[in-house]
Amino acid sequence: AGLAVASVAPLWRRNLRRTPLFIHGMVLAHLGIAVSLAGMASESAFTQQTLVAARIGEPQQVGPYTVTLQSIRPILGPNWSALEAQLRVERDGSRFVLTPQSRYFANPVTTTNESSIATVIDGQLYTVLGQQDEAGRWQLRLWWKPFVTLIWAGGAMVAIGGVLSLLGRLLRERRTAARRQEAFA
Repeated sequence: AGLAVASVAPLWRRNLRRTPLFIHGMVLAHLGIAVSLAGMASESAFTQQTLVAARIGEPQQVGPYTVTLQSIRPILGPNWSALEAQLRVERDGSRFVLTPQSRYFANPVTTTNESSIATVIDGQLYTVLGQQDEAGRWQLRLWWKPFVTLIWAGGAMVAIGGVLSLLGRLLRERRTAARRQEAFA
């Protein structure tokens, strides 16, 4: 919070229309760092994790989402075979499907889990398919990470602020060079 407040301090009591572009870029970049830090702190503080043994058709709750295991089907890749889960995800009337996989590689013998991720404006939902137990249930790992998108938004603000800063410096140098030429002409 202190960094966010301090980053906008160069704009206090200034006429924003007359403030050089590079100052706006500097403020935006520093504010982006504060936004990224807020996202990083929120990621560890507000993550909700659910580990369940789910049967097909059984809904599970994680954060604002209801995740239902619809089916498990085998699929083949170029050098692997996999079991792919069809997960129906619902939130506030909207629905979509995520498809995490449990992959098997024959040479060398390796099993990996391929997560399926949904990114929305207020966070990310991660889903991972685990193994089947003796009772026919499937292990599902579900994470809801609200505010994690602030990390990416802050990074974008830093990049845009850097571009504005460079552009502002270039424009300032061009104006200064043009004034010098007018003075000598």
